[in-house]
Amino acid sequence: MDKPVRPPVLRTSEKVLLHLLRLRGALSKAELARLSNMSAQGVSIIVERLLDLDLVQKGEKTRGRVGQPSTPIALNPEGAVSMGVLVTPGEARFALIDFHGAIRAETTLPHDDPRHPSLIQTVLDTAAGLPQGISSPLWRRCVGIGLSAGEALLGHLDPRGASGRPARPSLATRMTDRFGLPVHGINDIRAACIAEMTMGAEIVQGTVLYLDIGLSFGAGLILEGRLIGPEAKLSSRLHGLVLPGSGAASVGDRVSLYPLAEAVEAAGFDFADQIEIGFADTRSLFETWQTEAVEALATAIGAAAATLIVDRVLLAGILSRSTLDAFAAHLRRSLDASRAPRRFASEISTDTVGPYPQMRGAAMVPLLKVFGTDEGGATIRPDHRDVA
Repeated sequence: MDKPVRPPVLRTSEKVLLHLLRLRGALSKAELARLSNMSAQGVSIIVERLLDLDLVQKGEKTRGRVGQPSTPIALNPEGAVSMGVLVTPGEARFALIDFHGAIRAETTLPHDDPRHPSLIQTVLDTAAGLPQGISSPLWRRCVGIGLSAGEALLGHLDPRGASGRPARPSLATRMTDRFGLPVHGINDIRAACIAEMTMGAEIVQGTVLYLDIGLSFGAGLILEGRLIGPEAKLSSRLHGLVLPGSGAASVGDRVSLYPLAEAVEAAGFDFADQIEIGFADTRSLFETWQTEAVEALATAIGAAAATLIVDRVLLAGILSRSTLDAFAAHLRRSLDASRAPRRFASEISTDTVGPYPQMRGAAMVPLLKVFGTDEGGATIRPDHRDVA
């Protein structure tokens, strides 16, 4: 396929309108002018340029109660595309998303050892085949690649992040050479937060604790609609909070599903199967884990709520939706029964963006780098370090 072309350089005012259309959906020029505090004439000029660049498109005219019919303006899904790569200890996932955030092509690469020297080449070869799943004109509008992994694994994929002197070219460097595109490395939990902020069922604003329950536990903090800190790092260290009276045990030690997975496998059951059926065959093992995990999370949430006004706790992870909903209800009861949460009356939600938010968020990063704005929340701060 042809190599992607360089994306257009946009003014801040143009990015502001694109940002509004991403958050609000289709809007008329009058609505864009009101929400952006720009003049109607200025908005009209900007919209015409965005139309010329194929970044937005016109919808069908709608007639209100009074006045002339208005024409809604919306993001053009084929205005741009980007690639997301998520590397976990058991697999690598790849996706191409369009300007709306919809997945246009995806694939999965299972692997046994995330630190094996051959993994970087295998990931690179798999990523190289992904553009075959979309049209050549759309691939030419690809603006970059987001590479998502945990902190330790991200350092392996991009050795500069760990030592500053790589012994061999990193995956990010080799992807840049192969595709001619910028590659942005990002912590996997931060990537999941970005997915929620830009394409979740409910756009995340305010202060939100994002809690990811998996074989390792990760916590993200969206502070007043923004992520803080460097992109290769977590935005919260709640997972490392030492629990009172537990010796050296941390929140992450108790909430991680890894000990439960070991216990389930030792009992002769497949952990993935037990997740799917809600631990029907290993209920006692699950409930033992759940009791400790809920207690640990209640402590962590209480600590966060003591210093921040937390508007929402968002629970995600590899558990089934029904199991996660029951876990959230258990956590709510624990918070209501304790003293600390008297200052915590926020929503606990499992209404996340869907499967593999880390991959979707990684794919969103290049779009936000090129077309995002630092005004209004769901964006990437421009001073963050890339790993390309």
